[in-house]
Amino acid sequence: MMNRIYRRRAGNQSDGTAIALLEMAVLAILLLAPSTVSQAVEYRIAHCLHGCPLGASSDNHLILRPIYALSYNTHNKVADWAAYRITADSIGIASSLSRQAMVDDFVTDTLNVSDFMNAEDSGLTQSQFVPLVNFAGTPYWNDVNFLSNVAARSRNLSQGAWYGLEWSIRNLVNRESEVYVITGPIFRDVPVVSPLATETEHRVPDAFFKIISSLDNRTTAFIFEQDLAVHVHHCELRTSIEEIERVTGLQFFPQQARRDSASLDASLGCP
Repeated sequence: MMNRIYRRRAGNQSDGTAIALLEMAVLAILLLAPSTVSQAVEYRIAHCLHGCPLGASSDNHLILRPIYALSYNTHNKVADWAAYRITADSIGIASSLSRQAMVDDFVTDTLNVSDFMNAEDSGLTQSQFVPLVNFAGTPYWNDVNFLSNVAARSRNLSQGAWYGLEWSIRNLVNRESEVYVITGPIFRDVPVVSPLATETEHRVPDAFFKIISSLDNRTTAFIFEQDLAVHVHHCELRTSIEEIERVTGLQFFPQQARRDSASLDASLGCP
């Protein structure tokens, strides 16, 4: 079975940010018509530098929105990956914006707000793969609140290394240029994180990955275990793309001819 693909169209926005997002993301799919019926259709999604990850379940829902793309796994009730592009114009002040989770208008078979009701008893929080502040400067910031963008993440991780890396990414974008991010869950062979106290079938990630890339071919990758102490610095969690591919079964940057990129470490505050 092929992925179900959903695309959200942008509204009639007149500001420059909306137009840029319209050009880059809303019509970000270039559908190359096959010359024969037997040929597969090729999708080029602008949220993914050098192509979106390969290897997710063929039953997943591929959801495309103006500010991100993600591949949603309805069995685990969490996206296998989410990809997005951050620019200085997309970052904004999120203090007055709603963080109210919303039922997805494409995929309703997700975790619900009620499933997270007792999450903090287990040290978990309802968190987002695509952060609100990264897109608070766009008209489409509310798209991050869909429940398909939600994952159960440990409170220590959210307040510690994860927060530190997010802060460093935004500093990098404001200093230098745009970056592309791919993030998602890692599931170990034997679960190491207890499930949420809900009857909804799901799997809480045992860890998370994040890959940050720039247009000038610099890349840095991280793995965050759920049980990290809050004081651990994100620079201690660097890893290789090959290791993330090994533990997720995904293939990253499938359209990149050679993987010989330089490092973004120094730009992310890592010696």
